[in-house]
Amino acid sequence: MDIVAVIVVTVVGMGLGALWYGPLLGKAWQAETGLTDEKIADANMGLIMGTATLLELIAAIIFLFMADDGSAFNGVQVGALASMFFAIGLGINYLFERQSMKLYLINIGYMSLTFILMGVIIGFLR
Repeated sequence: MDIVAVIVVTVVGMGLGALWYGPLLGKAWQAETGLTDEKIADANMGLIMGTATLLELIAAIIFLFMADDGSAFNGVQVGALASMFFAIGLGINYLFERQSMKLYLINIGYMSLTFILMGVIIGFLR
């Protein structure tokens, strides 16, 4: 297993999440979820961030096995396909939960960009 690629992709995913749900779209995301600054401050952020990092690490390992030919182009293909599957599954949940389209676009935008970057980076580093 290429540990460097896995670590790089995990860090990139967490960094993108920090930007996406922070300065870029954080306030819009909070408004759509109903989370206030107070609710966020009361959360166990160590547990949340640790678990999120572990999940990013698992996703990176999965992408390592999915990007089979070791090219950045194959990585884009794998990332785009994973994004489509995730978008469909999340879309179904959002319909039944009656979540807003804005929240869906914020969340699927992050995941799509993350998955494509994961694929590209792993394809490039392999």
